[in-house]
Amino acid sequence: MVDEIQDQQHLSHLTQTYPDFMMILFYTDSSEKSKQALIVLDSFHEKHPDVGIFRVNASKVKDIHPIYGIKSVPTLLTLRKGQPAEYILGIQSEDDYSRLLSGTKHVPKRESKEQRLKVFVYTSDSCPWCAKAKSYLRKNGVPFNEINVSRNSSAAQNIFRRSGQMGTPQIDINGHIVVGFDQPKIDRFLGIRG
Repeated sequence: MVDEIQDQQHLSHLTQTYPDFMMILFYTDSSEKSKQALIVLDSFHEKHPDVGIFRVNASKVKDIHPIYGIKSVPTLLTLRKGQPAEYILGIQSEDDYSRLLSGTKHVPKRESKEQRLKVFVYTSDSCPWCAKAKSYLRKNGVPFNEINVSRNSSAAQNIFRRSGQMGTPQIDINGHIVVGFDQPKIDRFLGIRG
């Protein structure tokens, strides 16, 4: 069974014990997807007992997930040299975890409805960064819905209420708002590793 991280001090100790590579699954007891992800991760851990694999119950340990910007569960975070390297949302397979060990780039899966990304790009007329954001999503095979706030005032009010920002583009990735074309943040929420 994957060990539970109890608090920040425990995490600090573990990053010293496993300085090169760690995998941390953020979950909650109330999430069915989290329970499924834990089963897969436990099975993977049995086959790789020497790898630093841990879990954090985000509903009980409330001071770790905000440090890494974790806002949904299940999310797997990898740490390389103590620094966040990859954020992977949803349930993954043991093969996906093996690719992380080998350093192979993770490609987000979109086969099932449960794992499908929900991406909305809020754009406006004459916005060059909007075109850049849409092009980047297309290049990475990410399906999205475009909402032009210049022509839809209720959508403009909605995104302003959620983000506190009026500018475009704004990208909603499974409920995470990215203001502007912030590629590192987009990559993090999509689970893309450059």
